[in-house]
Amino acid sequence: MDFDSNPNSRKFAAEITINWLMNLHRKGFNNAFLELNNDLMPQGALDHVKRVDHDVAVSIQQNLTEWLLAHGQINARGSKRRINDYVLSPDGPPLSAEQRDWIQQLGQRPLRLYEVTEVIPGQQMTLSDLVNHSLKPMVVMERSGTKNVKTGDFLGCRILRADDHFQISGAAYLFNMITGENLLAELEEFSNTMSGSPDFSKEYGEIIIEYWLEQFLLPPQKTTLMDSYSGEPIVMITEHYQVNDEIRLSQALASQADVEGNDKEGWSRLLTCTDGEVRPLAQINIGKKPQKIELFYITERYAKEGRAWFENLAGDAVKFLRRKKTNPADFLKNAPKVLATPSSKKPTTASPSPQLDPATLSKILTQAIHRSYATWADDKIGILDNKTPREMIKTANGLERVKRLIRSYETGEKRQASMQGRDEISYDFLWQSLGISR
Repeated sequence: MDFDSNPNSRKFAAEITINWLMNLHRKGFNNAFLELNNDLMPQGALDHVKRVDHDVAVSIQQNLTEWLLAHGQINARGSKRRINDYVLSPDGPPLSAEQRDWIQQLGQRPLRLYEVTEVIPGQQMTLSDLVNHSLKPMVVMERSGTKNVKTGDFLGCRILRADDHFQISGAAYLFNMITGENLLAELEEFSNTMSGSPDFSKEYGEIIIEYWLEQFLLPPQKTTLMDSYSGEPIVMITEHYQVNDEIRLSQALASQADVEGNDKEGWSRLLTCTDGEVRPLAQINIGKKPQKIELFYITERYAKEGRAWFENLAGDAVKFLRRKKTNPADFLKNAPKVLATPSSKKPTTASPSPQLDPATLSKILTQAIHRSYATWADDKIGILDNKTPREMIKTANGLERVKRLIRSYETGEKRQASMQGRDEISYDFLWQSLGISR
């Protein structure tokens, strides 16, 4: 008997239950839904619900409705009743044995946060609990859902048993990298302090839902990227020069002990730092047009000091043309979206600002990322209990948390690269800095 078309199958359990509630207890169920909105919706977010994408709006309604079936209460027949208990009582809707079991599991099995550790598209995925590391990874059978998740994603869901396998209940909470890491930190703290609470599982699940709603309904916080060595804000600064005498410029740069490179590939001015690391102070790139060069810096101070150094060194062999400054956070926020045009089926971009070709963007971001993460292995990180990655990998549990953190960086970078139409930046240097494998 086909699972997808059998009216007595688990698939229809929630649908039958909701229809029954809406027919017999419409007012009570609507009031329960409004109360849930008031409890879980972020402050100031209700105005945004009307403006979200249709698919997001549908997902919000479906997920909150399932939460009501699992934990909600309703005024029915003169008293306040737990919805899950009420629909399973003799007064509830006509459900098959499979459907009753499904609804009962909704009320018993917790909503947890998992990392997707393996995906077989159209078949299954493996989920590892992100907070309780003593729990074994679970393989869940999933068809359509596996098309939207990737290894390393953070996914909130409720895993239910169906005969000889596991499935996701229906509600799914997929998180972006930043929100997922912030949520994980709060759930770990909540688990450490409130694990004995009688409402622990319910409150744990509510935290997941609140964070999931916030990432869709609240405007993104403005972030400032910082250079880990200087402690200054990262700003992408490019200064363009006309080259009047290529030979004199090459000779001048070759005379500097802290400069490496050549007139074919460009040069780098390097700084040996107090921590023993060598970092680029300036990148001198060959221009796109003949007799042009571009000097790239990642902070205002580096640019100010670098310009004075370079112009004193090169003299009249070069002539300053113009300066371009871009905040990397603003650039990522305004990155072009890919639109499908019905006529050509070719992607077009909508209002990209500022204009940077993919190759240049990759080069800029690669330099910024390598510089920002230059001391990452020995920096204290909040998500790692204010310990350094090098300290954390000394224990098996800590090693897994560090691996998970690096994978989250890689997942976020993969999405950004795809969105911006550029090559993906490798984070292999982080694995190598710790001497660990994937």
